[in-house]
Amino acid sequence: MSLFSSHFRSAALVFLLVFFITTPALALTVTGVRFGTHPDTQRVVIELSGTADFRAFVMEGPNRLIVDMPSFSWKIGEIQKPRGIAIKDVRFGDLGGGLSRIVIETGDPIMVQAAFMLPRQDTQPDRLVIDFKRTTASAMRAALSQMHGPLQGQAVTTPSRPSTAAPVTPPRRNQDKPLIIIDPGHGGQDPGARGANGAYEKNIVLAVGQELKKQLEASGRYRVRMTRDNDVYLPLRGRVQFARKHEGDLFISLHADSIRDTGVTGASVYTLSETASDAETAKLAERENKSDMIAGIDLSGQEEDVANILLDLATRDTMNQSKFLANTVVLTMNSQGIKTLERPHRSAGFAVLKAPDIPSILVEMGYLTNRSEVARLSSPEHRRKIAATLKSSVDTYFAKVSKSAKTR
Repeated sequence: MSLFSSHFRSAALVFLLVFFITTPALALTVTGVRFGTHPDTQRVVIELSGTADFRAFVMEGPNRLIVDMPSFSWKIGEIQKPRGIAIKDVRFGDLGGGLSRIVIETGDPIMVQAAFMLPRQDTQPDRLVIDFKRTTASAMRAALSQMHGPLQGQAVTTPSRPSTAAPVTPPRRNQDKPLIIIDPGHGGQDPGARGANGAYEKNIVLAVGQELKKQLEASGRYRVRMTRDNDVYLPLRGRVQFARKHEGDLFISLHADSIRDTGVTGASVYTLSETASDAETAKLAERENKSDMIAGIDLSGQEEDVANILLDLATRDTMNQSKFLANTVVLTMNSQGIKTLERPHRSAGFAVLKAPDIPSILVEMGYLTNRSEVARLSSPEHRRKIAATLKSSVDTYFAKVSKSAKTR
């Protein structure tokens, strides 16, 4: 089991907060959140049942003020936002490890000017006061690393802007081989796309998944589990739950696309994002996310409810690692002569990629609506080539992770 997976397992508590609106009996309680405006400053006052260590910092994409404190219960009503305040939304959740988080989403770039604790006085409770101001996007970006407050340790999440360097992952707790989760898309009553030659997506991706499993295990370096190894249907959320239950270290979802323009060919790789990188990708994500509806199970609304909280409370490092792996796959495909789209790495809100603690990618191996491409994808030789490309990318990913861990 990786330290990365175990540390963020408590992110599941967010679901309880969202759906049941209950909180455990904790020593610290947030009893109020108030906002105020001044000519050059905006202020948030967080009323508490006692004094507490804290840390406050900003993040972008979307712009937000983050406040971490020891685990607290939330006992406040509606939050009033005066006119002219930059606040769009306020949410909270449990981070695990004895910490809770308040996320204050702002419409504009901001930077923290001061943060301090005011002890109880007369009728006023203990209060955490944070002064912040609107700024430029570049100034906010420069302030991303600034931490305010006495709470020790690094921020649980890192700035959202991805790094081109090797992913930074905590060292593994033991010497177990990394566990790769392979997710052949669709299955059962959901056939996916139908090829120009009559082949179904569900069968093609299962064949590639089985070949990838074979190659990964043959290397002796990995453990492998497949979300499905026969023609059965598994709900999208069930695939994410499968990966988290087995404490996977990587999640690779396999698909093949379709499009009206039968001349389009090329593979592409997708990662999770709060917004789609382009209109075409948004439509693709919408199609893939409807798999549960095709199977008679509509969980899409439930996923939307928790998506933003998961993205805020789960580590941004996971998303950066996913992007690193996606870029590695693209580069390896290009070097091995596998054609990719003009912009091969794209992003959108794919439901199957929402495991907050497992780097995840979705690979569209080509277009079944193109006769030449579906013929290649129906060929065992080409499937072995795709699997070899993905296996090589996994090797590169873990080589970087290992190097990063040694330099920490």
